Amino acid sequence: MGRIRRIFGNLSIKKTFMLYMLLFLLIAALFSLTTINLADVIQNRVKLSYADAKKQIAVGEGGVILEIRNEEIPYTAKDWTLIQICDFIQTWSIPIFFGSCIVLSSLLFYRNKLKKPIEILSGASEKIAANDLDFHIVYDSRDEMGQLCSSFEKMRSSLEANYRDMWRSMEERKRLNAAFSHDLRTPLTVLRGYADFLMRYMPQDKIPKDKLVSTMSTMSGHILRLQNYVDSMNTLQKLEDFHMTPKPVDIPSFSLQLKQSAEILAQKQNIAIDLVNHVPQQEICLDPEVAAQVFENLISNAVRYAKSRIRITCSMDADGRFRISVFDDGSGFSAEALHKAASPYYKGEERSDETHFGLGLNICQILCEKHGGELIWANGPHGGAEITASFMAARKSEDC
Repeated sequence: MGRIRRIFGNLSIKKTFMLYMLLFLLIAALFSLTTINLADVIQNRVKLSYADAKKQIAVGEGGVILEIRNEEIPYTAKDWTLIQICDFIQTWSIPIFFGSCIVLSSLLFYRNKLKKPIEILSGASEKIAANDLDFHIVYDSRDEMGQLCSSFEKMRSSLEANYRDMWRSMEERKRLNAAFSHDLRTPLTVLRGYADFLMRYMPQDKIPKDKLVSTMSTMSGHILRLQNYVDSMNTLQKLEDFHMTPKPVDIPSFSLQLKQSAEILAQKQNIAIDLVNHVPQQEICLDPEVAAQVFENLISNAVRYAKSRIRITCSMDADGRFRISVFDDGSGFSAEALHKAASPYYKGEERSDETHFGLGLNICQILCEKHGGELIWANGPHGGAEITASFMAARKSEDC
């Protein structure tokens, strides 16, 4: 019974409506024929009861009977009403039954096929209009209304994802502005102090020349630092509007290019580079510029901490993501860095390094997410740091 109900529920609206109409038209025809035949039987039975019943009437003059006639007995009021009812039934039963069955079939069709999905979609539209996306649209049918509900659920899911991305972007922007304001406070305080110092003592020529030159040099350094901070903010702003341009990439040559870039970045520290390619495909669809930029940031970060060796692996996971993993033999991430490594302007113990703004991993994370992947960092089981960048990539270059 349940299987028949599922099959019936998955029929298209057109087929279901035709089935309802056909079924109820057959029912109307059956009831009409049955009622007409029944009325005909009743009417004939009443008429036959009067066919053989006659009364004799004497006809004469002056008290003399001339002849005796047989005349039919007239219908009683009850029998005549019954005959009229049967005539009415025979005339109007077809339109009455067919009309009633058409109306009934339409009502049942609406109740069983349209009412529930319409109520679901109506409620969903009201929630979406109220910016309430924390719900799911579930309608277990593969007919047109089921497909419409499924499309509505995809739209709701996309809206929810967009809202979450927008909210996350706003929160990231707030954190970024907070970090930027915090890091600007120190150079601004220093510049203000030196400016007050110069305004107080320069008019009186109380500042020695060497002290003045030193002060101006320090102020110039802090101004350059502020300029670099502003440039870094502009870089992050541009990343928000950056769009991927996937293209066919030859993996063997691309892996060789990555290794050569890593060797150039690590040559001053005499760090050995090992690269292993586990990608079985010769070509995949990828944005090579984005992957190369992320890779160079990861290598630059690893070079600062590695002692003597950096290991790189390229692979494809089951979800179709191209992965680049970078392992170094340094001291690994601190407990704080494991939580904040990709936060903007987080520099860990390198606060004194004014050329490093702590944006490398944050930029890598943004680019990976825009390419459909993610950035994962952890400490290796045998020490050192492990950072893996993944990018959604088509396994065949024809899909670009």
